[in-house]
Amino acid sequence: MDTSRLRAPPRYVWGGLLVVLLIASALVACAETATSEPASPPSPTKVPPTATPVPPAPTPLPDQSAYLTAWSSGPHADNYDEGKGPNTWCSRCHSPQNWDPAAVPGPPPSCMTCKFPTDEEIRIAEGNPLVLPEDWVGIPCMTCHVVDENGIAGENAWFNPVKEEHEAVNTSTELCEKCHVSTTGNAFGSAVDHQITLGGSAHLNYGGFLGEVAPPTYCTDCHSPHSTEPKQCEDCHASVLTSDTHMKGMNAIMLDKLTCMACHDASGLDVGPPPDDPDGKWVTQLTTMGRAGPSTDVVLSHSIVFEVACDRCHFEENPWELTYLTAEGEIPEPAEEGAAEGGGG
Repeated sequence: MDTSRLRAPPRYVWGGLLVVLLIASALVACAETATSEPASPPSPTKVPPTATPVPPAPTPLPDQSAYLTAWSSGPHADNYDEGKGPNTWCSRCHSPQNWDPAAVPGPPPSCMTCKFPTDEEIRIAEGNPLVLPEDWVGIPCMTCHVVDENGIAGENAWFNPVKEEHEAVNTSTELCEKCHVSTTGNAFGSAVDHQITLGGSAHLNYGGFLGEVAPPTYCTDCHSPHSTEPKQCEDCHASVLTSDTHMKGMNAIMLDKLTCMACHDASGLDVGPPPDDPDGKWVTQLTTMGRAGPSTDVVLSHSIVFEVACDRCHFEENPWELTYLTAEGEIPEPAEEGAAEGGGG
């Protein structure tokens, strides 16, 4: 065989083979790595921080302007009165945030810091200093309600000025009785005589006006909780003013001269014209004797009687020179001479 024609491959062929071998070796190495070790997990994607959730807008409260207007016209708003004890003792009810639990009645003659009508200057007591008008708080909304930046929030609750926190109450009457209590003591154990009871009232005995309307249960059934103005009798008993009982004879004349309670009061208190209006409708009133002398005040009695006794005012030799009548409204028959002398025969 002629080997003279056989030649070695050119150099570029050897170079190409070398490249192919290198690539093959790399592929084999990758395959072995893939079968012997798990693949590394991909790098986690960066998540932007979660934004702070925006709370829902609070539900707007009903318009309370009417309540504020009523409150500002009532005794709970501006009750500063030098004659009714603007001091750190009486303020326990009249302005709880001005109350000093350490306050006590002082010795006579100035037991309480106040001003009688006969005094030229206010009396200052030792145990209950005067609260100045500019410092007087009165009875604001927070005394009876939880209040936040939006106004009244939640149900009725009484603000305890000692604990400086609200206490729950079950009814509106329970809230009123934090101050309007009997002589057994109020929320602070202080004896006052401001409680109103309906005991013996026709509202209880007759179930309302003979069943015409439901009897009141709570103070706020008859009184506005903000202005404290009471309902008038005709607000619930509209028909009584046109009833046969009230429209016949002398009763029709009386409607223009008497308030309902002047006749239907069961307390036994005096009846007469208002102390500041001699020509006004007659009212139930009470005369008391104080250190400044006698004073007569109108009494809003809560004891209501159904049956009316005319001789309550029309008694014999009454000071108003009213016609002498029996309890039933009849003119008494003249007594027989013998009976007037104690009997005869």
